[in-house]
Amino acid sequence: MYTLGMVKKLLVFLLFCTLATHVIHAEEIRSFEASIEVHSSGKVTITETIDYLFTSQKRGIYRDIPYLIKNADGKEFQMNIRPLKVVDELGSAYRYTTSDENNQLRIKIGDPDLYVAGEKQYRITYEVEGGLRYFSDHDELYWNVTGNGWQVPIQKATASITLPTTISPETVKGVCYTGKVGSSNNNCTIILNKNNITIQSNTYLFAEEGLTSAVSFPKGHVDVLEPKPFERFENTWYGKIIIMVLAVSFAILAFVWYVGLPLYIPFRWYTQGRDPRSSQARAWFDAPKTVKGRSLTPAETGGLVDETVDHKDIFASLIQLAQRGYIHIEETKKNEFTLVQKKAADKVLLGFESRLLNALFSTGERVRIKDIKIASEMEEVKQKLYAQMVKEGFFNESPDKVRNRYYILAGLALVTGNILLTIVAFIFGKHMPRKTIVGAQQAAVGRALKTFISTQDRQLAFQATNQLMFEKLLPYAVAFGVEEIWAHRFKDLALHKPDWYTGYDNSAFNAGLFASSLHRSVGNFATAATPTRSTTGHSSGFSGGFSGGGGGGGGGGSW
Repeated sequence: MYTLGMVKKLLVFLLFCTLATHVIHAEEIRSFEASIEVHSSGKVTITETIDYLFTSQKRGIYRDIPYLIKNADGKEFQMNIRPLKVVDELGSAYRYTTSDENNQLRIKIGDPDLYVAGEKQYRITYEVEGGLRYFSDHDELYWNVTGNGWQVPIQKATASITLPTTISPETVKGVCYTGKVGSSNNNCTIILNKNNITIQSNTYLFAEEGLTSAVSFPKGHVDVLEPKPFERFENTWYGKIIIMVLAVSFAILAFVWYVGLPLYIPFRWYTQGRDPRSSQARAWFDAPKTVKGRSLTPAETGGLVDETVDHKDIFASLIQLAQRGYIHIEETKKNEFTLVQKKAADKVLLGFESRLLNALFSTGERVRIKDIKIASEMEEVKQKLYAQMVKEGFFNESPDKVRNRYYILAGLALVTGNILLTIVAFIFGKHMPRKTIVGAQQAAVGRALKTFISTQDRQLAFQATNQLMFEKLLPYAVAFGVEEIWAHRFKDLALHKPDWYTGYDNSAFNAGLFASSLHRSVGNFATAATPTRSTTGHSSGFSGGFSGGGGGGGGGGSW
């Protein structure tokens, strides 16, 4: 039996093993040694010797060194940092590149075609102009030795600072800081030896912790080589002008977007979106015609009247193709239809009719309506039908394209929170397609035909005995969505079965029942022809310094 004490010891042991494994396998800097030489010219030469432990194959390391510093007033100044060389412990040169990354000099060391592993040493030498601070009573090197941007820990960090030999050792003062940016901890040791100052961290530096030093010495021993004032783009005179222009432009665009467009779209519809005036056509059974006198197909008529090509229009074309001998319709059982191809598409058919016929029978000469899968082909049929109406001069531009532009605008407005524009663009965009004078005139004829089919009982009385009348206008009734109303006019008449249709039983043909079945098939056809959708980002170190202050700093990592 395990006692409670034994279980606790086991858990502690397992936790220790886990932490130990994590430490062993984590990347780290074994040693970070900075050799800093202050020249009488005011320049500073720095050599960083970094012993880096790789726990997996990498190409090398990168070192980021900021070149911007701030004084006590918050003004920014720019140091000039110039890389001199990057070598290994034997003095052999590494391959490296430099770049500007967020106001930092990035030195990227390594060959992109070679991998390294284990412990590697990198000696980075660079020269700094503007790294010293000048005060009324002393000069100073306030330098962030390691930087606080490393994402790996540093086991040991040291800095050796060499001053000009003209400086008396007793006049030199030093202080150091450790920890994260802003920390005033002094877990470090300073040793003054003549004109050389050695600084060493007394603690393990975790990621984003660093070592910062500040050394002061009397004036007159180094030349004044101050950093250049740095003015950000937004603070320059030309930057202010550009920002002001952009701000004004943005304000204008915002006004147009949130106020102007919601007012302009209704005005545009009133002046340019409404159809031209046309004389009212007499309600009768004539189909609209083209300029050359061709009667429009049911699909063209339906699209012209409501400016939208939908599945009723396409199904109406299917019925008329049957009447013209290209298709035979079989009602295999109640409300279920099978299409049989009788004739291939030819030059007599319009473009959209040929595409529809070929799409319906792409898998064979017989197809059940509920098994049809022609979603992509159906979209092509619709676009060809829109193009046909433009070609005939009924519209100057496809109504579908006009509406889609406004629907896209409504979508963008919704994303930007412009609810008013979303509503206006959607509602008025739907009615923005504009017919030509010819289109408006023939649309009036189409509306008259719809009125005749759906409401004119008296005028129909002397025509109702004509079988041809029922069949001729049936596809138009389908396109208008009133096929059941049209068939109701013939419910008491003994019409014979059309030769392009075969019923599922031998009972007498009933126009009403037939039209009702067709009505249900329009819904099945729409389902079969619609795509399926799944539901499933220069204060001094001696006047309140801290870790991460002064020049230098930055960080790095492996790549």
